[in-house]
Amino acid sequence: MTPDSPIDAKSPPLWADIPTALKDGVPMLKMTSRKIKQLIIRIHKGSIVWGSSKGTEVPISSIRELRLNQPPTGDFSSSRWITVVYVRNQQWKVLHMSALTDDMYRLWVDTLTLLVSETSDRFVAQVTPSDPDMMWIRQLWPAGAKCIDFQTAQGLCGGLGLLISSDLEAEYRNRSLDWTAFRHLVKNAQTRPEFAAIYAELTAEGPLDRERVDWFLRTVQKLDPASIFEEFADGEVWSVESLTDFLLSPHNLQSFTCDMTKPLSHYFISSSHNTYLVGEQWRGESTVEGYIRVLLARCRCVEMDCHDGEIEPQVFHRISLTSKVPVRDICQAINKYAFVTSPYPVIISAEVHCGLEQQEKLGSIMREIFGDKLVSAPLDETWTGAADLPSPEQLKGKILLKAKPPPPPELKSTRPSLQPSLSTDSATSSTESDSGIARLVRRLSVTSNNGDRQPKAFPPILSDLLVYTQGVKFRGFSKLVDYAKHHQFSLSDRTGGKVAKEHQVDWIKHNFTHLSRVYPRPARVTSGNYDPIPFWIAGCQLVALNWQTIDEGTILNHGLFNDTLGYVLKPIALRQKVSEPLQRYRLRVHLVSAQRLPPSSDIEVVISLIPAQKNEPDPPDRSTCTISGPTLNPHWNEVFSWDLNSTESTLDLSFLHIKVNAQQSRSGIRDGLLAQWIRPLGRTPRGYHHLPLYDGLFSKYVFATLFVRIDLNEVLVV
Repeated sequence: MTPDSPIDAKSPPLWADIPTALKDGVPMLKMTSRKIKQLIIRIHKGSIVWGSSKGTEVPISSIRELRLNQPPTGDFSSSRWITVVYVRNQQWKVLHMSALTDDMYRLWVDTLTLLVSETSDRFVAQVTPSDPDMMWIRQLWPAGAKCIDFQTAQGLCGGLGLLISSDLEAEYRNRSLDWTAFRHLVKNAQTRPEFAAIYAELTAEGPLDRERVDWFLRTVQKLDPASIFEEFADGEVWSVESLTDFLLSPHNLQSFTCDMTKPLSHYFISSSHNTYLVGEQWRGESTVEGYIRVLLARCRCVEMDCHDGEIEPQVFHRISLTSKVPVRDICQAINKYAFVTSPYPVIISAEVHCGLEQQEKLGSIMREIFGDKLVSAPLDETWTGAADLPSPEQLKGKILLKAKPPPPPELKSTRPSLQPSLSTDSATSSTESDSGIARLVRRLSVTSNNGDRQPKAFPPILSDLLVYTQGVKFRGFSKLVDYAKHHQFSLSDRTGGKVAKEHQVDWIKHNFTHLSRVYPRPARVTSGNYDPIPFWIAGCQLVALNWQTIDEGTILNHGLFNDTLGYVLKPIALRQKVSEPLQRYRLRVHLVSAQRLPPSSDIEVVISLIPAQKNEPDPPDRSTCTISGPTLNPHWNEVFSWDLNSTESTLDLSFLHIKVNAQQSRSGIRDGLLAQWIRPLGRTPRGYHHLPLYDGLFSKYVFATLFVRIDLNEVLVV
């Protein structure tokens, strides 16, 4: 291996084999939101490093995405850009760097790809996961050792909670193990005794012949048994190996399809608020990264707050200290990433605070960048505002603009202007030493003055884009008020909460045929979220949340939209008038085991049932026993059950949330959440399944799963 060649994937001491050039450091271009600068960047002690101060390194283990050959903005044409998306202190961060030569770019890409593949236990875009045990084997393997004896290997396996069976001991006892043999030992030590226990239960009254397998698939697994028996049969029956292979196979995945041919108003639509922010709405950074991240996570409604810029409109949060980003950059990011992970329509919810000239530029920029993707006329020339909205299927690959035109002069607010003390008569200049209050005063002043120059209507180049999603003022649900089908009102969570409480039936009926949106009230300056369930129950389609903040609201949102394409068909009672009786259901969760968790100590599982019906207090959380000592594959074999009252429709808005907590893990987690899984009860798989696990920021673990049996049955009509 030459000094500057990529790492040999067959070599266990991974960090020692980093190419010399990258260990010493090479000149690279690094871009931030403020400037671009040439720096020496290197790989040192498991991190990408470009300085000696705090915050000038990216641990390889924290990387969640490698974005290659993609300039961070439209101002750059070079194909040597590498964008590293990573996590620091539970916040998403990005590192934009560009190599100066093609050879150096390829060396960085090859090295980073292999390092991430071999060391990350989360899914990372652009990277193929390595062997599931490799990262732990590399951590355990003694530095500088070429071989170890069996006693050492047995002790190292004990550090992962793996017990060596007598058969394995007999096979390896008198051997000297190199890293390949040790890797095989670790694999063979990971047995699944729970499969044998399930097999014994299923064969207690006879062999697993076709009839018994069909019963098991239909009754327990809730699957269509067609052709599954033959796929795994050992002769005329299923052996324990047959059952094992089935439980680990794609045949054991329950698919939940979604009809995409209904009107838009019949769907919950994954929605983001203040999409441009990666921090608090008071002082966070505005960036295109927010759009890229949520679009790749299949968010289908993003927000832009548009203001006058020096030449073209800019996006930032009004009356705050957030930074600014050009509308053009955001539109380019949306155009590039809108349909990478979902083909269904994206709605841009825009607040337009620009003057007439830049409103025209806003419309022109969107038309230029989005081209034919942008909806600028009805799909059906005969469509009027009295007809149903088109379906996601009809709008596949399309981008829609939603904005609220200025009201006619007679309807404009008579709200008093800002105090004289916030005027522009200040001689203070904008410098790096400005206090936050001084900068906020200037922004308030500019915003106030610009507000006096707002045009009386959008120019046609912009207004013609409001085809199916025109913002209007909420005027209640009186029979005297007529909303066209393309009229959409937006309410803060405070106002929306009152409407949902006092006029729920009317709002549900309105949402049969119209879109409505809820967003976090402005007082949430730290970008916190509200409980989305009451608004989903009201049939509200666009329940917008601050994705940059992880809290109960975003956890529920993840549960509703994960494993979907950003659109979820609303329950029947939220699409048309039907009568649904209240039913009594029993939920039973048999928590069997976990597989390939990050090695941690004092692991417990906490299970929460979050019912949509709030007529009774939420049931208390249930917890397993705590397993002490590090282990890859803990076993609990504990059963929990709950009774709940629900209609069939609200069952789809009640959630099962399973959390794996650890006192301390080798991945740095202390006294907190190690992994989690959440789904609506209506989409919770039935029977025995391996549930995929996610970390606290919803990054999916590559190999970690929970093995459970879940049953949900109707027990009584209330």
